[in-house]
Amino acid sequence: MNDTDADHWLAQNRDDWNERAEHWDAISEVNAVAPDRGADLDRTWTALGLRPGARLLDAGCGSGQFALAFAARGARVAAVDLSPAMIERARAHAAARGLAVDWRLGDLSRLVDPLAVYDAIHARVSLQFVPDVPAALREFRRILRPGGRLFASVPGALSPIYRNSWRRHLQPAPPAANFLLPWELEALLTALGWTLRDGWGDYGADLSGQSNPISTETAAPLDRGLRQAAATTWAVVAS
Repeated sequence: MNDTDADHWLAQNRDDWNERAEHWDAISEVNAVAPDRGADLDRTWTALGLRPGARLLDAGCGSGQFALAFAARGARVAAVDLSPAMIERARAHAAARGLAVDWRLGDLSRLVDPLAVYDAIHARVSLQFVPDVPAALREFRRILRPGGRLFASVPGALSPIYRNSWRRHLQPAPPAANFLLPWELEALLTALGWTLRDGWGDYGADLSGQSNPISTETAAPLDRGLRQAAATTWAVVAS
């Protein structure tokens, strides 16, 4: 993809997410207090090796719920998103909760941070909206400190999130997506010199409430590739 096409992709995504910001934020606020959110945060915090005072980048932060949750646990958080409407909502949540986060507008493949400044990067369900995934992963490597860890998650092939992916054959599907799959993410990370540390699936409903016919229990005995395909989202931790 050339620079002109990438810029068009990003502009489309910016416009689409600006339009979706109010609805996305409302759903995300409900999910932020869901019964399973604490366990999810615990697992991610531990997998990333975080501790109070650690520096974390939330890459593709949306309206800020995860960034704020990490900040509430004592991390020093910077958060970047392409959508001004999302960042505006995130700033309002931070002010209301008295939490400090460095909110930024930006493209994940062209970050402004200097070399090796973060202990961890959190990229939850964001890389499928990047026009150049290898460029984003190289940027993540550049800004991570030696030994730092990346959490990245993408939907599985059968995920309710990707249920309309077939539409890409007829017309661009807003928001623009590359439909990156879990095994592709792992292969890209390995090819770019990362070491895979952990991985797991979530089999709950997507944020729109569309359920997954596969549960955590029914997925457990399956082959890893099948578990990845069935996952609503699959998380990968790498260093």
